[in-house]
Amino acid sequence: MTATEIEQRITFEALAPHFNKMREWAAITILVPLTVVLVLWNQVDRVLLSGWCALVIAGIGTRYLLTAAYQKQDVVATNAEPWHRKLLMLQIYLGALWAIAVFLFADTESVPHQVFMITLALILGIGSISDGSHWLPLYYSYGMPIKGALMAHFISLGEVAWFALAMMVAFAILASYSFAKKLNSIVRSEMRLRFETADLADQLKQRSGELQTAIRAKSRTLATASHDFRQPLHALSLFFDALKGAGSPQEEQRILSRIDASLDAMRRMFDALFDMSRLDANIIQPEPVNFDIESFLLQLKEEFQEKAEQKDLSLRLHTRPAVVKADRTLLERIMRNLVANAIRYTRSGGILISARPRQDSVLVQVWDTGIGIPREAQGRIFVEFEQAHPSPHEDEREKGLGFGLAIVHKLCELMGLSLELRSTEDRGSVFSLTLPAGDPARIKRREAKASEPVWQASGHHILVIDDDRNVLNAMETLLKRWNFRVTAAASLPEALRQSPERPDLVLSDFSLEGSKNGVDVIGILRKRYGAELPGIIITGTTSSRQLREVEKSGLKMIHKPVSPARLRSLIQRQLTSTASAD
Repeated sequence: MTATEIEQRITFEALAPHFNKMREWAAITILVPLTVVLVLWNQVDRVLLSGWCALVIAGIGTRYLLTAAYQKQDVVATNAEPWHRKLLMLQIYLGALWAIAVFLFADTESVPHQVFMITLALILGIGSISDGSHWLPLYYSYGMPIKGALMAHFISLGEVAWFALAMMVAFAILASYSFAKKLNSIVRSEMRLRFETADLADQLKQRSGELQTAIRAKSRTLATASHDFRQPLHALSLFFDALKGAGSPQEEQRILSRIDASLDAMRRMFDALFDMSRLDANIIQPEPVNFDIESFLLQLKEEFQEKAEQKDLSLRLHTRPAVVKADRTLLERIMRNLVANAIRYTRSGGILISARPRQDSVLVQVWDTGIGIPREAQGRIFVEFEQAHPSPHEDEREKGLGFGLAIVHKLCELMGLSLELRSTEDRGSVFSLTLPAGDPARIKRREAKASEPVWQASGHHILVIDDDRNVLNAMETLLKRWNFRVTAAASLPEALRQSPERPDLVLSDFSLEGSKNGVDVIGILRKRYGAELPGIIITGTTSSRQLREVEKSGLKMIHKPVSPARLRSLIQRQLTSTASAD
């Protein structure tokens, strides 16, 4: 609840009992002008007095009808303002009539009658302070005019005694104004504190519910992940056993290809988990640039063309030149997930990628003629491990892991993009993204992709630090096969004992035994050998805090399980950039 909404609710809650009081006391209120008529009947013009009394009773009656209607209507804080304005108008009307009465009826020859009117005016003026405690405008519109009229009347009489009385009334006006304001402030402060406390309690209850939901979701995610991770592991154990009894090189090659498929499936699942962790850790920050959406989508189409043809699907692109402003890398990940999903769940027909410029945006859509998404599943497909349908592919590489749309949803939220889904079961789906239009004058041309540096491992010394001996031995074997000189150690002291010379590159696991992690270790080595020493963190952590620590260090990071091709490329780029700097 915003501050404005709280103030609105305070006014509503303060005036609600006032409406009740006005309705209940209407009959007694009418006695006041009738008493004035009775007392002054022989002292002032009777026609004038009767007319004034009729107008006052009409105002009181109208106020009664207003308060009665208020009780019958379903008035809440959001629609109460018109009722408050009507009540205020009636208060102004009645206050003006009583102010007129002071001028018309207080100037009589009878002293007792003068005292009666003066006393009545003061009682009405001071008594309205209670109205001001509910809402200050009620006091300003009723009590202040009456006392102001009394002061003006005293001044008009022109005598010193009356002028002194006028000054006393003026002092009473100031004092009552200050008192009414302070009383109103106390009442509203107490009510504000009560509403803010209630609002905090509601927020706490909501957060508690969200926490319980998150705990249940995490438990469900862990259970599902446990099952999904077991599948390729189970396949690997069977394939390795089958490999031992392979009867021919061809059979060995077939089994090895299936082993590679299972490993790739596990790697993709870990990569997806890592992506989700990085998004949850808020270490991915969008960097919007202006670029041409037509050429962007054309590259995307070319990337997926072969996959679509393998399933006898058409992959078409319908777009016009348009400039958008968005993070190109993150948008690529969003679109790749959407197109890959469309191909995965489409059995026949095809996929259409389109972009349509609008007034200040560009609508990008991915259409498919696939199996569609049931209405009841359309809300949960953006949650991790949730799938509307099981993946229709037997090939481990093509199986959906239940992360793609969750990543799409989180990336869209991160970039502030609108993501919409329309789907009909057995007919297809369309995902729509609304991108902000860019400035053609500021379009950023992508540099041609640099050619992969020539592989030159000869003579380079790599220090590998990992407290898991199996991982350490595997990494040492792989790097030596790539013709690197390798120092493999489980800790920094062990590494320095084995080879005190400066390495060309450090590969370190993040989680190490003892109080130092991989970032700390590389930091110590940089102090020893120079800040330009390149380092790569290899980690299996999904902890938000640890991921932020690696990101803050500026070190390159690669997530387990490591793809040898990706590791080799990263090593070569680190060594090449260091050589260029030298």
